Amino acid sequence: MAVAWREVRWEMWLGIGFLLFTLTGLSRLGYWLFELGNDADQVPIEELALLGERRFTSDTDVQQAVKQFSSYSLFSADVAAVSDTLSALPWVDRALVRREWPNRMRVFVLEQNPVAQWGDYGWLNDRAESFSAPKRQELNSLPLLRGPQASEQKVWQMWQQLSELLVLNGHQGQSLVLSTRHAWTLVLNNGLELVLGRNNTVQRVQRFIDVWPRLQQTERAVARVDLRYDTGLAVQWQGLEQ
Repeated sequence: MAVAWREVRWEMWLGIGFLLFTLTGLSRLGYWLFELGNDADQVPIEELALLGERRFTSDTDVQQAVKQFSSYSLFSADVAAVSDTLSALPWVDRALVRREWPNRMRVFVLEQNPVAQWGDYGWLNDRAESFSAPKRQELNSLPLLRGPQASEQKVWQMWQQLSELLVLNGHQGQSLVLSTRHAWTLVLNNGLELVLGRNNTVQRVQRFIDVWPRLQQTERAVARVDLRYDTGLAVQWQGLEQ
């Protein structure tokens, strides 16, 4: 009886063996890199690069905020969590964080740009969004705006209209209040109060501007002007009851 011999394909088996060896090596290398990346002693965050112009947030503020992440490695630190932590600082609008090999974390901090005081304890930024932050003496010259909840955009837009009109005619505003009944009250930088009501706000300010030269000719100082009338106005003099 004849026996059939089958040729062994050594090249195929060698190729398979080499492939398995390579995959095993890559798997071990990947595991080693993972362990290395999560070991703060092996890849510690040794440098924090701070970028962005800051007026109210100090280096110390930023360092204290990210101190809780010092036990993490460059790769295990959650950059989104770092960004959220920095964004929670009072004067920070948003923060961008990224890793840089071999041991640096780069942080770009963008601060709020305050354009007005909002109520007693807040501010408005240049997007007319309110935010809370400590009072700053160097910002006392900013206008004081007040209004009901969610009225920031409305109050800011009205302030811009009235402020431009006043400046063009030699006046300057100091504060603007929108009451819960949606009535406006404007105070000029000399303390003069203009009661404007709910309608025709810009036109009523223009009426005050038109009549102001005559009011200045009086011997008494004006304390308050009520412009809630269709055509006229009522004047309260300083030192006298209305």
